[in-house]
Amino acid sequence: MRATFEANHSNMSLFDPILTRRILGLSSPVMLAMLTQTLINQVDHVLVGHLPQAESTPGQTALQISVILLWAFGGMLAAISVGTQALTARRIGAGDIEGAGAVSTNSQLLAVLASIVVTALTYMAAPTLFRLVNKDPVVIALGVPFLRWRFLQIMSLVWTASLKAFFDGLGKTRVHMGVAIVMNIANFLLCIALIYGPDKPGIPVVDEVHTLLLGLFGGKLIHMGVPGAGLASMLSSYVGLVIMLFWSMRSEYARFNVRRLSNASASTIWQIAKLSIPSGIATMFAMGGFGFVLFVVARLDRMAGHAVGRTIFAAATSNIINVLQIVFISCLAYGTATATLVSQNMGAKEFDLAERFAYQAARIGAVLFLVLGLILAAWAEPILHFWNPDPDVIAVGAPILRVLGFFCPLISVALVFTQALYGAGNTMFVMVAEGILHFSCLIPMSWLAGVTFGLGMWGVWGSLIFYISMLALVMFIEFRRGHWKHISI
Repeated sequence: MRATFEANHSNMSLFDPILTRRILGLSSPVMLAMLTQTLINQVDHVLVGHLPQAESTPGQTALQISVILLWAFGGMLAAISVGTQALTARRIGAGDIEGAGAVSTNSQLLAVLASIVVTALTYMAAPTLFRLVNKDPVVIALGVPFLRWRFLQIMSLVWTASLKAFFDGLGKTRVHMGVAIVMNIANFLLCIALIYGPDKPGIPVVDEVHTLLLGLFGGKLIHMGVPGAGLASMLSSYVGLVIMLFWSMRSEYARFNVRRLSNASASTIWQIAKLSIPSGIATMFAMGGFGFVLFVVARLDRMAGHAVGRTIFAAATSNIINVLQIVFISCLAYGTATATLVSQNMGAKEFDLAERFAYQAARIGAVLFLVLGLILAAWAEPILHFWNPDPDVIAVGAPILRVLGFFCPLISVALVFTQALYGAGNTMFVMVAEGILHFSCLIPMSWLAGVTFGLGMWGVWGSLIFYISMLALVMFIEFRRGHWKHISI
């Protein structure tokens, strides 16, 4: 292959220009797509944060709990993307076009059937699940209806993840980018209409959009508040799914024979599940760990004597997580592109080149996210003010966000090597490592440091920093050992 020849004979500088162009060219659309999709949650938090204070602070707490619960179950199923992408990229690297199509057929079938079951169970269990994390009656009243709307989008979330993984495995990373932009615009408009109804938001630009929507619907919009944000997210996610499905039917993808019923195969479904289940369990570990952090923070709110509905620590934590989510999703998307490069080169038996792509991606990512982290550190207060203007919430969150900015490069390194291991098929190691780090590190440390030793919010976030540092170290060491080069999928 010409690209392989060039890469192997390019200079061995710290930032190899050929590898760098390939990494950035493939990762940029993925990053833009996933960031755009992430803005669905960000729009929710920002618009809810500008509701009256009695609704905004507990509302943002409710939203953060709901998103973690959604990803604990929907994200677990969406891990189908790991197996789908790895198998698709490996088949493409080996020149097996119809094999790649068969992977997508079985991935979509598995996505739909699993989503139906999980949606039914989680919808019924929503009130119980919510109370496990936070018992504030105002937060519960706002959060359960929102959570139920979000649980109804599990099918669109998982089916879209399956389709995205197929396109990403082909190297067509721009497909989901365009879909995500359309989906986010739909969510923005629906959120304004359903959260505020006839009431003026009081936010520059948003007010003008609200006026246009009010005129378009003859002034008959209904103020739904926090639950309206959930309905908007659910509807916009299905808009994205429909576009993805129509795009997959274009003539250029006919050669993959994705819709051929004879592709259905129990063995292929098992291959996808075998690679994806460890990633799904790792996702549940992660969401369980972050859910426990919210539980500890809710305890800190009660210990501080904050009034019912004034969940200051929980709202501050929610907003810090949402700001960092931009960093996290960017790193995850960047790592996903790295996984494609690793898997495609393994399919072509270019194991050393696969390794070089991963190390190069880690170096580039560390520099890119150091710059982003410094921006967060320098402008922590105005950034948090954008999410919620409550001065008490900003005063708690800004110093913590300022410190966290310096750890953004570690987040990038951790996720690049995690995704590289996923791309190589080493999903079991990632699952075990995540489980050990959450249950022996993040969960006990956040309680001990935050509550037992009285370090409060700094104790909780210090535990998260330690967890990120250990994750980066463990994933780097495992990748460096090189055992992944011998995995056959």
